[in-house]
Amino acid sequence: MLVLNRRPGESILLEGDIEITVLQAKERAVWLKVSGEGVTPTVVFGVSMVAAAEVRLEIGAPRRATIGDDEVVVEVAGPGHPSVVAQATLSLLVRPGQLVKVGGSLWMTVAPAESRTTDHSRPYLVLGGPAIDTELKIAFIRPVGNSVRLGVDAPGRRIYRKELWEALVAANRAALGADGDLSYLRQREKVQA
Repeated sequence: MLVLNRRPGESILLEGDIEITVLQAKERAVWLKVSGEGVTPTVVFGVSMVAAAEVRLEIGAPRRATIGDDEVVVEVAGPGHPSVVAQATLSLLVRPGQLVKVGGSLWMTVAPAESRTTDHSRPYLVLGGPAIDTELKIAFIRPVGNSVRLGVDAPGRRIYRKELWEALVAANRAALGADGDLSYLRQREKVQA
């Protein structure tokens, strides 16, 4: 698990194609934005730790929601929709195993803290779906001033701080020249057994 601090406006990238940006961090709440290839429209959500096995999940710009016992399906509105303009949110208390599907490309759930984490009382937020192509675990370890310390685990995917990714891309462009093809940076390594 990669542990790093992120301030509002700072992002992490998964293999260069999914970006998770910290929008706001204060006390026990963190607002994140997930964007990138396959995440349409961009998903904005807030996470607050309520208890050892419960999280308050606030999803921005809901257009429609269907709430069942073990599953919630939320359709997120695109730019210009009244719920975007009004900054509307849907607030849910999510327990381990309860699935929240956001659009057709992303799902979220809560997983109990594992014994190897630094803080046993905090559950993980787990993101997945076709847009991410793996289970991304995010542990909100603690707020640090106006930033948050995150533990991020994405099996089979590399995780970068956005500013380091941009430096890597710039260095590769400089090495290859102006017409260099950098598409290999966005492709996942395929390991065949």
